Amino acid sequence: MFGSFRRHQKWIWFLGVLVIIPSFVIFFSPDAKIGRNTTSREALINGKPATINGQPIRLDEFRNAYNETVLGHFFRSNGKEWPERSEAARETLEHDTVVRVFMLYKLKELDIHVSDEAVARLAMERLGAYPLASLERDHLLPHGLTVTDFDRFMRHEAAIQQLVGAVTTSAKLIKPQEAEILYRKDYEEVSADLAVFWTSNFLDKVTITPGAMANYYTNHMSQYRVPERVQVNYVEFNISNYLAEADKKLSEITNYMAQVNEAYGKRDTNSAYFKGTNGLPLDEAAGKAKLQTDFRRHEGLIIARRKASDFGGELISLPQPDRADNLERLAAAKNLAVKVTPPFDRVSGLDDTNFPPEFRERALKLTRENPVVFSPIVGEEAVYLISLKNRLSSEMPPLEKVQEKVTNDYKSFQAGELARASGTSFAASVTNGLAQKKPFAEICAQAKVKPINLPPFAPSTPSLTNLDQRINFYMVQHIAFSLKPGEASPFYPLPKQEGGLVLYLRAKLPLDEAKVKADLPEFMGRLRMYRQNEDFNQWFNKQAELARLNIPRKETPTASPGAMN
Repeated sequence: MFGSFRRHQKWIWFLGVLVIIPSFVIFFSPDAKIGRNTTSREALINGKPATINGQPIRLDEFRNAYNETVLGHFFRSNGKEWPERSEAARETLEHDTVVRVFMLYKLKELDIHVSDEAVARLAMERLGAYPLASLERDHLLPHGLTVTDFDRFMRHEAAIQQLVGAVTTSAKLIKPQEAEILYRKDYEEVSADLAVFWTSNFLDKVTITPGAMANYYTNHMSQYRVPERVQVNYVEFNISNYLAEADKKLSEITNYMAQVNEAYGKRDTNSAYFKGTNGLPLDEAAGKAKLQTDFRRHEGLIIARRKASDFGGELISLPQPDRADNLERLAAAKNLAVKVTPPFDRVSGLDDTNFPPEFRERALKLTRENPVVFSPIVGEEAVYLISLKNRLSSEMPPLEKVQEKVTNDYKSFQAGELARASGTSFAASVTNGLAQKKPFAEICAQAKVKPINLPPFAPSTPSLTNLDQRINFYMVQHIAFSLKPGEASPFYPLPKQEGGLVLYLRAKLPLDEAKVKADLPEFMGRLRMYRQNEDFNQWFNKQAELARLNIPRKETPTASPGAMN
């Protein structure tokens, strides 16, 4: 299929005729934050230009690289997901885009070019027999991308691979003997026993007195301080209000059912999407009905977003757009309900709501000087516009108001102290008992401790089945491989005051030599890849330092004393 893969103009014959339902298109705009200053010719990251050798990156090259970065995410997920529509995802994409621009600069500087055949091979690896026309129609266009972006992405990917190969040649020189030593170190298994002292097992042994409680509260007051909170007004454009309009719009598409049938034919009907509440696959009629329901709701969301955008446009056009009460006044004029959130901070206060994460992020940035968000905040069920209602200062509640929480914290703290004391005492008895040649099982029986017999594991073992999730397995591995057979560890506390553990290493288990021989070739390949990544990262960091690559970081705002009211 890609035998004559050249410039975009030479593959246009693959595309055929495309039919798109416009209302189904979801755009992931690379200009969501970058291009607010439309007169700027520089790419702004967190409000400042990104620079290479002191020169700002041009906006046009940034946009192209941004689209390539989005495609890179898509292909790394094996075509299963696009970047999330969130502030954090945007910041990551912008950072990775600057890195990609820098890589493209290095390609030009080192005069690296690739043949059309090399690009075609890479495209074949990524797409297989998947038609290019289907890629553009089903994946690229709905995310604001074109086959031109894909062509440019593939050409640059092939060139970057060539660059990586050139700067990581030494990674290919790993000797089989070195690989075998590392393999044995990674895959040698051990058997071990674990004695765990849970805080929860000591809660009933804690005695509570009013004096001790008050003293605990006084010594830990910072834990109970209520942080600064915000409260906002919001107008909700719920998709349920626009489903009738969505139905009307969909009914105007003459070949709507044909397109539903086509969409159904292209989806994996064995995926979780096409399973009912009982976990069984939906039949064809039910599967198509599910698609229609989702298309309808998506159309309703598009209409809701347009209504919210119109409302936001009117807000920003008012004579004094930066007045917090504008949202309430305009909503009243349009007979739209204005709702109020409970006070909330960065981690709590909106627990029982369906607001998208962006709602909290943007609300917390509101100030008296900039009290209105004029652009829609899009959730799964509704679209929102918000304005600042109130900012509440941090406060220290009296003990009576947080009595229950303080009581629970005090009990947990004291139980943790008892667990640590018990575990430490047990560890000492194990050390003494092993020195007297006593078996570990006998020491445990005398201390009335029931150890956990762990299944064999190695440094390369990713996890252990049935290991309590409160125990960090990597911690267990680290402890086990610092011991010799027949030794026990000291008492190790667990995080979050959960208690602690003592580990006894019973034995190191011999490797299966036939398996070692069979696994070594693949292991050498992975080892070379790891070394290649290490070598390339060192090369990249050095080159970025020499080129004074600057990616502006997000500044953490400092609240002034007068910012709260």
